[in-house]
Amino acid sequence: MAMIYTDKFINDKGYLSNKISIDLEVGLKDKSRNDFELTVPLSLWDKSLNDGSIIYDDDKTSEFGGMILGKTSNTSTNDIVFYGKTWRGIIDTQVIEPTQGQTHYKARGDANAFLRDVLDNYFNGLIVGSSEVCGVNVNRDIRFINKLEAIEKTLSDVRLRIDIDFDIRNKRAVVKAVPIETHHEKEFSNDYGISLIAKDIQNGFNHCICLGKGELLEREVIHLYKLSDGKITQDKTQALNDGISGINDRCMIYDNNNAEDTQALIDGGIKALNEKSDTKSLEIQNVDNIAIGDVVGARDRFTNIYMQKSIIAKIVKGYMNNITIENKVGE
Repeated sequence: MAMIYTDKFINDKGYLSNKISIDLEVGLKDKSRNDFELTVPLSLWDKSLNDGSIIYDDDKTSEFGGMILGKTSNTSTNDIVFYGKTWRGIIDTQVIEPTQGQTHYKARGDANAFLRDVLDNYFNGLIVGSSEVCGVNVNRDIRFINKLEAIEKTLSDVRLRIDIDFDIRNKRAVVKAVPIETHHEKEFSNDYGISLIAKDIQNGFNHCICLGKGELLEREVIHLYKLSDGKITQDKTQALNDGISGINDRCMIYDNNNAEDTQALIDGGIKALNEKSDTKSLEIQNVDNIAIGDVVGARDRFTNIYMQKSIIAKIVKGYMNNITIENKVGE
């Protein structure tokens, strides 16, 4: 990997030295830090690398990069540490508000047209939606939702995900809607030199009672069940068939009488249930050609833990001439 840095005016200044280390994490909303740190020896610091500078991978199909927003100096190690946000992290700093005079912002039409509408005029041209036609229409009503979360949910409704390429010529991150791929033909395992860290701890909740507006008999009540494959359903029969009963029915309460509507109550309950459900996670190293949001199968042969999960984040670590890329797998 070769990372280019700019000054605060987004003029290229050169490549990051091999003696500079990076710790960058990029991924889905609430599944990733979506930020980065650069540790630069003071003796190598080019002062044009500063607040407002951006870094980007010279591979234009990579989204590894972002903007520097702060720094600290460590005189004991003679290093300066720069802190920044990835492109997703920057998107994460804004909210989609209702269209003036309307109760909701209505995401309609081609997915890439939606991305252009919510991105193009908000980040000083540094982050834009793709000019391509996606060919898939979106349909979601949005009201005061974080921009990254709203984009992910709107695209996920129609089995799409974010893909970010860096336009080197125009110095901007281009966000495109592409299909979520499920890699049925691949099962990653430690049989082939792939490094896996697997966790399967069944100590969380799999049933959530969502309490919405109203009082006593008039109160809105919705039951959500998280199945063993990670799917969340309101179908009690499906939950029973999956073994959610008796001692295996581990129930929590999500209380929100301020929920604007039923969908908002369900969305809040799903988020709460995911945060407090069983710990099932995989971390995969030494694997290429899988994207954030795609679905893969992975098996730890020693514990026989198998999961088919989404790639939720990528972690880039190391000195510039010795980078490792870890894929985090989750819901």
